[in-house]
Amino acid sequence: MLSLHHDMINTMTPHLIVEQKITAFVNRYEIYATDTDGNKTEMVAFAQQRRLAIKEKIEFFSDEFKTTKLFQFRAEKVMDIHGKYFVEDANDTLIGAFKKQFGASLLNSTWNVLNTDDSVVVTVSESNKTLAVLRRFVGFIPFIGDIFDIVLNFFRYHFVFVDNDNGEVGKYIKTTVFRDHYRLEMKDTTYQATDWRVWAAMAVALDALQSR
Repeated sequence: MLSLHHDMINTMTPHLIVEQKITAFVNRYEIYATDTDGNKTEMVAFAQQRRLAIKEKIEFFSDEFKTTKLFQFRAEKVMDIHGKYFVEDANDTLIGAFKKQFGASLLNSTWNVLNTDDSVVVTVSESNKTLAVLRRFVGFIPFIGDIFDIVLNFFRYHFVFVDNDNGEVGKYIKTTVFRDHYRLEMKDTTYQATDWRVWAAMAVALDALQSR
């Protein structure tokens, strides 16, 4: 019985769904909770980003009318849009952070999710390393790169969440081909150990900060 209970706790389950909606001037991110089958339920956060704006800060609200601010993520340094980001609550109190790993990201987009004391919670990286490498290097080739970008629309980006003690503890799955819809699945113990707003911020950043 104890073994069965342990397996249930450590099974990856759906926790959040992120849906990006692109308009002429803004990118909108709707974040939903899920049921145990991975179907979206109520909206838990909403964010909006001007398409040509510098992506150093994104605010999250309770609904699309921006009734109540819930949290935000912002770059540690102004104009430093590819480094460390703080996740803060509505009162600007730090609740977590994430930071891009530049060396690893040269071949495969890699981020660390951090606690408030800067300790690493998990490392997040693209699961398809071959696709990541091709996107980085083929994309620079004139004409061929443009065709390759079109072909990439037919591939789904997935990210895996790994910690040093337990291996893979989560995954971020692109569930559609042409629309940027994602599902965050994670072991309950890992998800509950960190404020859900940090996971939501990281989930949106994996799209917004990488021009998905």
